[in-house]
Amino acid sequence: MFFKGNVMANAWGADVHSLRQDEQLKPEPWPDPDLSVVLLHRRPAPPLPLDVFGPWGDWIVKAAEAASCPVDYVAIPLLASASVLIGNSRWAMATRGWREPPHIWSGVVGDVGNGKSPGSDCLMRDVLPVIERRMEADFPEKLREWRSIAEQQRAKEEIWKQQVRAAQKAGKAPPEAPRDEIPPEPLPPSLRQYDVSHEKVAELLALAAPKGLLIVRDELTGWIDSMNAYNDAGRAFYIEAYGGRSYRVERKKFARPLVIPRLAVGVYGGTQPDKVAKLLVEADDGLLARVLWAWPEPIDFELRDATPQVEWAIEAVDRLRELGLRKDEHGLHPIIIPLVAEARLLMAQFGREMQHKQEFAGGLLRSAYGKARGQALRLALVIEYLWWCAAGGIAAPPSQISVRAFVAAAQLMEEYFMPMAERVYGDSVVLRQDRDAATLARWIIRDKPAEVYVRDVLRKVRLPGLNTAALIDKAAAVLIEGGWLREPPPKKGFGQGRGRNAYPINPKLHAQTSETPP
Repeated sequence: MFFKGNVMANAWGADVHSLRQDEQLKPEPWPDPDLSVVLLHRRPAPPLPLDVFGPWGDWIVKAAEAASCPVDYVAIPLLASASVLIGNSRWAMATRGWREPPHIWSGVVGDVGNGKSPGSDCLMRDVLPVIERRMEADFPEKLREWRSIAEQQRAKEEIWKQQVRAAQKAGKAPPEAPRDEIPPEPLPPSLRQYDVSHEKVAELLALAAPKGLLIVRDELTGWIDSMNAYNDAGRAFYIEAYGGRSYRVERKKFARPLVIPRLAVGVYGGTQPDKVAKLLVEADDGLLARVLWAWPEPIDFELRDATPQVEWAIEAVDRLRELGLRKDEHGLHPIIIPLVAEARLLMAQFGREMQHKQEFAGGLLRSAYGKARGQALRLALVIEYLWWCAAGGIAAPPSQISVRAFVAAAQLMEEYFMPMAERVYGDSVVLRQDRDAATLARWIIRDKPAEVYVRDVLRKVRLPGLNTAALIDKAAAVLIEGGWLREPPPKKGFGQGRGRNAYPINPKLHAQTSETPP
């Protein structure tokens, strides 16, 4: 009986042990997979508040539909172009000691094929060329006037030289030289420039673009990288240009230095997340913080029959072209456009809020918050004049920045541009294994495999960048953390250890992504 009891007890104990072992082998329930892995854990892009553009909102939407791109890729070049067309004709004023030029630096970010270039084409290809032709309409007459003045001056100098020679022969004192000099030859009016040195930009500002110049680059990082290609002073020049400071152009071909009272350079360009990441490793001198960034979510490509109102846009922005500078005996000056009293109070509140957020930010984002109040003042002026030019009619240009315009600018900064700065400065830097994990994740969603078998991924699937088992394992580790995969099951039997290198896939994943894959 004792033996039998022991056998029964041992059998019962073995059953309990087996049951416990089975419970241990039973896998934990699958978690909900983190679908942001596909988007490299990037925070979502804020929506563009189209209402701040007033009458331009409908035009932006139609132009974006025609280009099959996010509205951001139409609105941002509009802001940059308008800022330069207003240019030095108008400066914004918050207080007597704080004035800002309207010129805006802007950059759009997106992967290849997301619609950056098609979005800007409605302005760069269809609208601005017409404006540039109108700018050049009276240039031939100005050139003829210059040639007449230059020829008269050369004639005076020739007569003077003859008189000097005659005086020398006669032993008399030479006559006084003519006081007038030949002025620099005028250049055709310029609105946009692409790949030029900063010395050439300065020359154009002095002789061809007193209101300002728009630097346009398909690859914005190329503009930044090339700043010091010709001269180490290039980067410093552009930082000074952003603030509208004075500048001297000293070139051998000019009899005397050209003095530019107020540099005026706007910027518009596009780039890709990977290329932005390379810029972020440079020392922060404030240059990148001066850029207003836009990195919208991509949209599905569609062929639409929407027609942008090109003629309407041309006539609207042409009113900005016609804005002139104030002229007196000392030269040309901007007309100062102050904030109304109530808007000044709102500016003070907005400035304190940005300063408070700056205290808790770091790196480039900290610098961006430091520039936010100045950018809000510039945007308020540009928005006020965009509303005015779109209204048409015979109304005089605005002489003040209204409360409504400043509120719109503050909303654009707080709800859009600052979250975009966080997205660009924080989310463009992505580790190699995270990018590889996103590549692997997209393949899982597309092909819906039963498992991730490393050998097959290497030999049959051949995903870009995942060309070794070690790289696939590192990418899989990221997906395990995100609830997409599990470790390969161990070998059964003696020795155990790792068996077939195949990662089980979360069954919830295909159900969640079957209708709307990321």
